[in-house]
Amino acid sequence: MIQEAHSDGRLDFEEMDQRLTQIYSAKTQLELRTATADLVPVAHGDAAELTIRAKHSSQKREGAWTVPERIIALPEHSSVKLDFTDAVVRWPEIEVEVRPKHSSVLMIVPEGWSVDIDQIDMVGSSSKNTAGTPKAGGVRLRVTGEARWSSVVVRHPRKRHWWWPWYRK
Repeated sequence: MIQEAHSDGRLDFEEMDQRLTQIYSAKTQLELRTATADLVPVAHGDAAELTIRAKHSSQKREGAWTVPERIIALPEHSSVKLDFTDAVVRWPEIEVEVRPKHSSVLMIVPEGWSVDIDQIDMVGSSSKNTAGTPKAGGVRLRVTGEARWSSVVVRHPRKRHWWWPWYRK
């Protein structure tokens, strides 16, 4: 991603060298992420769409999954978890349409992402956005839809403690 940003002209040679030095000296994934967190990937390829349907079940997207430009989540009496922390994002803006019924939708986003959940119509539901302050030029996550007797939560990954090595997110 660093070399791609340099070839696109988004990074000069000196900044690319600093970031590569930071990456090669990193000891944790968090240190790796900070070197590339503010680089918005350039959109390329066809706009993909992912539809997640869940009835009385649980659906998760975690780890290194490729994020499409548009995601539609349709849970009924279910839970949906979208973890963008280690995901491959190729779009500067991602639209997530949620239509939960008696369900929960959890989205975990990296630091610096801009998140907008104000376009969700709520019927007996709750929403919570603890994503914090976005960085300039970061990925924008726009959540729309209608929640009926459900919860929609957007947050950052939880911090790991040394006494909980198995506890990640």
